[in-house]
Amino acid sequence: MSISMNSQSALHEVESRCTQERPPRCQSLCPLGLDARAFLGHAAEGRWSDARKQLERYLPLPGLLARICDHPCEQGCLRGDLGGAVNLHGLEIFCTEHLGVQTRSLPMPRKHKRIAVIGAGLAGLVCAWDLAGKGYPVTVFHEGEPQAHLLSCWPVLAGAGAAARDAEWEALGRRGVRFEQARTDAACLQQAAGEYDGVLLDAGALPELAPAESGMDAQILHWRDNICCAGWASVTPTGHRFASASRQAGQGRSAARTLERLVAGVSLTAARDTDERSLFTELDGIAPVERVLPVAETYSEAEARQEAGRCLQCQCLVCVKACVYLQKYKGYPRVYARQMYNNAAIVKGLHLANNLINGCALCGQCEELCPENFSMAELCLSARQDMVERGVMPPSAHEFALEDMEAASGPECALSIKGGEGGWLFFPGCQLAASRGEQVEALYAWLREALAGQGEFAPGLERGPVSLLLRCCGIPARWGGREALFAQQAQELRRQWEELGRPRIMAACSSCLAVLREVLPEARALSLWEVLDALPWPEGLPGGADRGTLLTMQDPCTARHDRAWQEAVRSLARKAGMVPEEPPQGRDRTACCGYGGLVWCAQPELADAWPVTGPKGCRMRPSAPASCAVTVWRAAASPGCICWICCRSWPRWPMVWSRKRAPAFRSGAPVVRPCAVVWPVSGWGRRLPNRPPGGWI
Repeated sequence: MSISMNSQSALHEVESRCTQERPPRCQSLCPLGLDARAFLGHAAEGRWSDARKQLERYLPLPGLLARICDHPCEQGCLRGDLGGAVNLHGLEIFCTEHLGVQTRSLPMPRKHKRIAVIGAGLAGLVCAWDLAGKGYPVTVFHEGEPQAHLLSCWPVLAGAGAAARDAEWEALGRRGVRFEQARTDAACLQQAAGEYDGVLLDAGALPELAPAESGMDAQILHWRDNICCAGWASVTPTGHRFASASRQAGQGRSAARTLERLVAGVSLTAARDTDERSLFTELDGIAPVERVLPVAETYSEAEARQEAGRCLQCQCLVCVKACVYLQKYKGYPRVYARQMYNNAAIVKGLHLANNLINGCALCGQCEELCPENFSMAELCLSARQDMVERGVMPPSAHEFALEDMEAASGPECALSIKGGEGGWLFFPGCQLAASRGEQVEALYAWLREALAGQGEFAPGLERGPVSLLLRCCGIPARWGGREALFAQQAQELRRQWEELGRPRIMAACSSCLAVLREVLPEARALSLWEVLDALPWPEGLPGGADRGTLLTMQDPCTARHDRAWQEAVRSLARKAGMVPEEPPQGRDRTACCGYGGLVWCAQPELADAWPVTGPKGCRMRPSAPASCAVTVWRAAASPGCICWICCRSWPRWPMVWSRKRAPAFRSGAPVVRPCAVVWPVSGWGRRLPNRPPGGWI
């Protein structure tokens, strides 16, 4: 699917699927949005001043709330099953008691709109704190002592939290909040609504005046006219009512935002954050660490730092960890999406994201790993197509590969042999035919013999004549973003297929197979390996002393969803006497080899940097089979390689890299000839000679 590169809405839709900039679960669960990750990061390093500043940035009445908060953030902590949630509540208490106020409130110009708060509950005090900090004159109406309701709900504020309570009360006064004793009844509410520009009714302090919470918009909290309501008591499933400090404070802040919009005469709903999705964090390989409990009533500094150090500092980056391309540009998909859209918006000047766009191998592993299925392949391919359409794609990026494609389908290289009417068409692909011509010839001869005759040799598979078509499938044109050229290649491919009698296609290359299934759906293309697995095992195979060797299976990226392909390759390995082994990143999550997407042409140094089997720590045995050519070539450069068909050992191959990034034999060097029986893995490097200069040994 193509993505529009000149639409802001398309940009927002694409980048919203990257979770990296979303808040971690602890922050998502906090009604006040405290960035606990940053707070714990400062605390773990002993930077308590910065940690306190984080609390003051997000929390109203920070010293008071640190004491009474019911810390819902800990319920979502990913450390919960890995030693216990981080004790954020205890660390907040230590931080607020260890240090005084670290930030200085800037003087704000006084606004003309006046706000009244009816009831001195926590929601009302938080609303007063926020609006007074923005310059609004706020008056809190209450009965009796102004702190009476807080003390009745949270008795700790009369004991250990008394100092914090008094300090925050003084801070309210410095912000200009006035407290006025009055009879807080319906008449008081009605009078305040007439005299003030905005009114908040604290439902926790005055439940008899408040409407039912079920009838309110939980995000807006607008009741009627210029009145908002917040601070309802929470109710358990058994009907018990209790005061949740975090919930009431969060409602007070939401009501303050609504009142500010209400008195300004703007929309109450526009641009209110409604995305509740949180950051995805991979937990594989993270060891449990037990929770640090304070020896005394509160933490010491050493204990606090140790406990804060248990924080995982949640990040997503699951795709970045697995991909050298994403690592190279020091960012993540959301950032890359913005850079590509900015690149497309440039009319004149430097297109700084060209290398970023042309560096993706289009393997699709990131989409499989991402919990939101963000596809860098889709994004980069759309950007390439856009650059080609606008004529700003640098010719040097893919010129060699496209010329190579044209040559592979031209009269010097292409070959079409009609074996008969209908039947089968063997399509080895240009790379395999060029690098392993003798094997292709031997395999074609064997297929003609094995498929001769009539009738089924497996369910749905009929015997018949076998034709041969040697040419490129045209995938380099698509990888280069040249859809018009790809369509021409597809049209020529269809013409040749029809001239051969419209046979059913078997393809050795997974990229070719994907193209053939797209442009020739009626050809019912399937992989060569499925056909070979369905045919009787050739006499005399397998043999050798390496039977029973474990083989790590590296599937090609274009076959990551082709279950039949994967099972056929594993079945053939078992028939050869080998034991297939699955890598940590296999099948649908298979790692990239670095060849796809024309990266070998546009950025060869990046193609070389791709590990054979994926991310660090996930290495494949040198004897591993693959239908992905690059893996085979690189694995063959390691000693002790094994031909996974005949189980004969290969000594180390002396190889160098040509301009095309394909292996080329050193002149005169002895080379072990791969088994010429049948069933080669797909190769690459069209200019690689079938017979090395030094001869076979």
